[in-house]
Amino acid sequence: MFQASLGGGFGAQEYGLRASIKSAVAYDEICCRFRLEISFQPQAIVLEGRVPPHVARRARDIIIDVAGAVAIWDRTFWLD
Repeated sequence: MFQASLGGGFGAQEYGLRASIKSAVAYDEICCRFRLEISFQPQAIVLEGRVPPHVARRARDIIIDVAGAVAIWDRTFWLD
């Protein structure tokens, strides 16, 4: 199960934290136009999908805003 430090986050835990992260990314005006998969591993939050770099960057910023200082693995790619 993913464990977040919640030091900079707003205090959600466990499934509430997962739901908060996924909904914040899904309803963001930049990220909502692309399919970005978010999975929760014991070591980190993993971003996967075929998205432009600015969308992956925005998703990372949102996750840090929601969960605080957490490890994020970016496995996204984009072909021009």
